[in-house]
Amino acid sequence: MRSTPSQVSAWPHWLGVKGQVFLFGIDWEFTLFTGSKNKELQAQRKAGFRFYAMSPFEDVIGFVRALPTAKGKKYAAALHLADKLSQGGIEVFSFHLKDDLYSFIALNESKPVPGHDYIGTKENVWQLGEDFANLQEQQAIRYLGNSGIFAMEEHLTVEKAFSNPPASALVKPIFNLPLLQALAAVLLTVFGLLYAANEYLTQLRIKEEQQRQAALNDPNRLYEQAIEPALKQVSVGGRWQLDQWLNTMGKLPMKTAGWRLGSVKCGLNDCTATWHREYGNFTELFNSLPVAFTSRTENMDAAKPELSTATTVHALSPTPSVGKLSRNQLPLARDVLSEFSSQLQDLSLLDKTVLTLEKPSLFPSAAQGTPESLTRPVMRGTWGLQLELWSISSLNLYPYVVPESLDLQFPVGQQDQAVYSLKGSFYALYK
Repeated sequence: MRSTPSQVSAWPHWLGVKGQVFLFGIDWEFTLFTGSKNKELQAQRKAGFRFYAMSPFEDVIGFVRALPTAKGKKYAAALHLADKLSQGGIEVFSFHLKDDLYSFIALNESKPVPGHDYIGTKENVWQLGEDFANLQEQQAIRYLGNSGIFAMEEHLTVEKAFSNPPASALVKPIFNLPLLQALAAVLLTVFGLLYAANEYLTQLRIKEEQQRQAALNDPNRLYEQAIEPALKQVSVGGRWQLDQWLNTMGKLPMKTAGWRLGSVKCGLNDCTATWHREYGNFTELFNSLPVAFTSRTENMDAAKPELSTATTVHALSPTPSVGKLSRNQLPLARDVLSEFSSQLQDLSLLDKTVLTLEKPSLFPSAAQGTPESLTRPVMRGTWGLQLELWSISSLNLYPYVVPESLDLQFPVGQQDQAVYSLKGSFYALYK
């Protein structure tokens, strides 16, 4: 089943195309493994072959004694053509490589034909083609290439034929398994000795690391790293934020240029006013506002322009900073709940009052540990109230109570019954 070597040199002829190396003249044979494939490869290695290439179904294998020193991955030209250009049946690929050197590769059902991966002169290739055709018993043969040797040859350039080779066409080394197994046995022994010596040191390092991690993961240490940055993000409590909002909103007119103020919603940095059209237009509204705005929107129903609305966003009036919430000045949670809830109870006596007060939890929420296990934990709870607008100027908030949002609603024709919703957080020490 072994073909007669077609090349006298130590390796087959090679062709470089776009950084890839294609080998011609490989010694192919049908694979008739009677045992394992590795056993057969080791037998060929003893016969002097150091590399091999195999068809995807492992039914044809080619052996190579040595590879050229050319840079690039090495591919079997016959397997590449079988994968990329073969259409099945009997095919002959012949190319002019250089000077009077031509290649001849025969495929049968997309597999290399042993003895017909050949490199030689034009005359030798023609004679091999004639002999091959005579063996096919008048079966149809498809010819491809650029050799010009065969009359029915479909023209195919080298550049087009040899591009994007498949991984299945790679030429692979035949490893020396006995040597590798011997080396593995030696390494196993060495590693066993090193493992025994290293085990003791490893146990010492583990103990030291456990002690270090215990110190690093101390809940109080981690909590102190988390609480300080979190408190720096909290604004000062009391009326300061509320006065900030009122300083901005107090300059907004209830009506201007044919537009009515419907609502104002404030966050920590700005307030958004919503306007309802009575008879004016957008330009007149925006030009008439006495307070500068950072952005605006216009919403108009073309069928009902009287339903148009607009919004304007107003940055808060700048005032001197009063600092941030101080952890050292926070009262205990039990005192806060008693004091603040009493204030909310008094406010509930007013008409149309809606109150919410939720039980505080550990702050920040992502902190590890529990209030009971930490030394000086801070607690945070949320609150909310809804009152008639007339009461906002007299509302007093404790220093640990931080307003975060304000929502004012102005009913049509009922300015005296306008209401505001105030929401925020309160902070306290657990113990």
